Amino acid sequence: MIIEISIAVIAFAVVIFVIFAIRSLISVNKTLESVDKTLNDLKGKAEAAVEESTHTLAETRMLVEDIRQKSKQTDQIFHSVSEVGETIQGVSTSISKNAELHKDRLANVIALVGAGLDLTQKWRKDRHTQGKQTANGRNLK
Repeated sequence: MIIEISIAVIAFAVVIFVIFAIRSLISVNKTLESVDKTLNDLKGKAEAAVEESTHTLAETRMLVEDIRQKSKQTDQIFHSVSEVGETIQGVSTSISKNAELHKDRLANVIALVGAGLDLTQKWRKDRHTQGKQTANGRNLK
């Protein structure tokens, strides 16, 4: 009889264990279903993020290439501007040397031009004065 009671207690304990095990397994199953749903949602979002990142990376590469091309074009422009600057500097140096060599001649030419302008002004003034005198002389007669 002790064996029968022991078997009954063991059977009862096994039944209670099975009931709690089933409840725990149901809870674990619900948790796993929730995790599965979350992972599926994350998978879709991750795929969208990867696609967007790939698109952004492609655009970034195009922008970098565009910047490289424009930088090369700008380098050519700066090189051309540098050459123009060197040419202008050479012309300026040449003009300065020629001006230094012909300084005396230029001074004489400038003096002659100044004298010519003075003579022209004096001649115009004299003509103007003579014109007034002639006009006044006619009025007096």
